[in-house]
Amino acid sequence: MMDFDTTENDRRIANIAQMGVVEEVNYASPPKARIRIGGLLTGWMRMGTRRAGDAHESWGYSVGEEVLVVSTSAEFRNGVIVCALANGKNPAQAGDGVFKTVYPGGVVITISGGNVEVVASGNITLKGARIDLN
Repeated sequence: MMDFDTTENDRRIANIAQMGVVEEVNYASPPKARIRIGGLLTGWMRMGTRRAGDAHESWGYSVGEEVLVVSTSAEFRNGVIVCALANGKNPAQAGDGVFKTVYPGGVVITISGGNVEVVASGNITLKGARIDLN
């Protein structure tokens, strides 16, 4: 029979990082989501981003997206969403040396081998003091 300390330590280790699915999203600042991990629905967790300083990026996760949740205290109430995970339902969109972003509404931006391709069903607006389209 295990004692309480061993059982609690095993639980904490297992809860440091877990994969789950976004079930609810609140895009207020800071954006948060609730994650379904097995049979558990977490409280509201902050969404990680690649940059959040003078250079920043805002791109909230969407319902149904698989994510990785990390909690250094091993308590999900203190957890954060670290990243999204490509899977069979939402496969990776790019390959080696290709950066590809697919947006809702059909906009696709692909960067590969020094080329940039933008596909949009609507308008494309470029703003700047000088735009050279050679």
